[in-house]
Amino acid sequence: MKINYDQVNGKNLKIFEKVYDYIIIGSGPAGVSFYKNIISKKKKSKILIIEDGDYHKKKYKKVFSKHLKIKLKSRAFTVGGSSTIWSNISSYFEEFEMKSRWNNEKKNLWPLKYKSLIAEYKKVDKKFNFFFDELKKKKFKIPFEVRQFIGSIYPLNFRKFIDYKEIDLIYNCKICSIDENSKLTRAYTDRDKQYFSAKKMIVCCGGIESINLIKNSINQKKIKNIQNKNIVGKFFMDHPKFNLGYLQYPRVDLIKKFELTKKKNNIQYYGISLRKNFQKKFNLLNSYVRFEKSSGKIVKLLSKINVPILKNIIKNKISYKVRVFCEMKPNINNLVTLKKKKTYVKLRLSKNDKRTINFLSSEIKKYFSHNPKFEKNLKINIARNKIEDASHHMGGLRYSNNNKLSNVDRNLKIRGLKNIYVCSSAVFPTSGSVNPTMTICALSSRLANFLSK
Repeated sequence: MKINYDQVNGKNLKIFEKVYDYIIIGSGPAGVSFYKNIISKKKKSKILIIEDGDYHKKKYKKVFSKHLKIKLKSRAFTVGGSSTIWSNISSYFEEFEMKSRWNNEKKNLWPLKYKSLIAEYKKVDKKFNFFFDELKKKKFKIPFEVRQFIGSIYPLNFRKFIDYKEIDLIYNCKICSIDENSKLTRAYTDRDKQYFSAKKMIVCCGGIESINLIKNSINQKKIKNIQNKNIVGKFFMDHPKFNLGYLQYPRVDLIKKFELTKKKNNIQYYGISLRKNFQKKFNLLNSYVRFEKSSGKIVKLLSKINVPILKNIIKNKISYKVRVFCEMKPNINNLVTLKKKKTYVKLRLSKNDKRTINFLSSEIKKYFSHNPKFEKNLKINIARNKIEDASHHMGGLRYSNNNKLSNVDRNLKIRGLKNIYVCSSAVFPTSGSVNPTMTICALSSRLANFLSK
């Protein structure tokens, strides 16, 4: 059953009288993935999905950001969530990305084994086609780490996976706060103190919105037993991206192996990052570059003509745009705050982040150019490049074995609470440098398996 909350009289809605087994807040990939996994194991489960947005239309909410600007359309409020605007490009976390590489400890910050994460990747790939089986690790004889990215050009709307005979969905329904007592959890709407009840609650409403919901609940003096309130919203991260510039003297035959290509409805490329031992030695991160062919109309026309002399001319005319996608070090000073119902984000690159970009830029120029000294269009000065929000909002509700520096435990349960869990990118203790959606769905699959037992 699906219900438009805007078109009903909330006081007479029977849905408020029900006690569900699970309430899922958010109808994006994390929420839908959790519901499909739990229903496959416990078919008689009573499930309610609550969505802030409309069924068809998208709405956007402004975030006031300092330093790195958060785009207005980086979060879509609609049934299907971010999957309605996300281009479905996927790749996997590397094992070393789960560790702290920016200090001497080099310890694992994720409270799960890498083999467990890979196993969950395989499960969600079969259900939602994340291309994981096609992401093959290839060994290239170059002094860099190489990782494949595959995706479809058009969004895969997760709304299509919802079966309304299996669950209830209520949309255009804003949840302002959550709470629990000894037996039940409650999700409070923004109308007349109305609430929905369930035995367990899963917060799946995106990185920033998950933080806002927990912060608002604390401000309203709910979820009183939550631990480590002081770090909610801290250690926020993104994948800042920008154009580094153009390689004017590219090693075309080499770069062709890695460049961005489009075939029919699919997109594919390889991300090139610094060697793992190089990162460890200099306390760097796993930021990567992507090569995108850039040539004029005349060159494109000549490239279609199969004449050897022309091919040599074309080789010298092709340039490559170099795009950088950054991993961010988890920094306690990068944070999300709420003031008078407005969201404020403070987000800036750390010294490690900047050093990584400078090292990576320098190594890319040395290896992928015929004439590194004459590459004037490849800017290494970060201040000159326009850095953009990648819409990958992570951290703020840390997932860790460290009792003092985390908000959720190894099974994604909020510390101090009994039956409220968080499954969104807000739990990431490190950001890595890949699109987070497949990893979020892997965590939701793992959570569904845990709760079904």
